[in-house]
Amino acid sequence: MKEQLIDLEMYIEAYNDTAPNDGHALNEILKKIAVTLCYLEKPRTEYKLKFERKIYELTKDKKHTVSRAVNIAEVEVPELYLLRRIMDSAYRVCDVIRTNISFLKSEKNYS
Repeated sequence: MKEQLIDLEMYIEAYNDTAPNDGHALNEILKKIAVTLCYLEKPRTEYKLKFERKIYELTKDKKHTVSRAVNIAEVEVPELYLLRRIMDSAYRVCDVIRTNISFLKSEKNYS
């Protein structure tokens, strides 16, 4: 998981350094980000299940309220928050790259 997060950071930095009119590079970066996000979905799902199990354990005997159990689970499974934040941001970067590529395609068609 850590390797994929490092790769994801590297690809986003590459996007930041890429010229907005370099469609081939943007397409390659988009591909790499999308594949990395796909690989990260497995650990994200595993941590989500761990998070949900913790909430269930804490609330099944009514020892904790759901909101209290969520707070405890967030502390005990911090990886879920990390993955959620980073991956959501990376998905937004993918959207931006797709928009940029679509713009380049429309400009090429009008030329």
